[in-house]
Amino acid sequence: MNIKVLVENNSGNLCLGEKGLSLYIEADNIKVLFDTGRTSLFIENASKIGVSLTDLDYIVLSHGHFDHGDGLRFIKGKITHLSSRFLCKKISKKR
Repeated sequence: MNIKVLVENNSGNLCLGEKGLSLYIEADNIKVLFDTGRTSLFIENASKIGVSLTDLDYIVLSHGHFDHGDGLRFIKGKITHLSSRFLCKKISKKR
């Protein structure tokens, strides 16, 4: 199993960070994007570290908070798995 961090709260040598999470997971020739972070930053960071997101088998969103799933709008046409509570109403002071 190979796991690469595409987005998290801290930046690294090559990648920028933001509040949120996005992981690329590869195991047994299955390619999974786990969460997408807030913006398209996961796509930019994937490119910087040589990860292709064009042939994903699955996108899994852990839960419905914006910092885990708002980046989904930047990637289309993939099979998506959501937690059972993903679409539950959320409360935010900002929006």
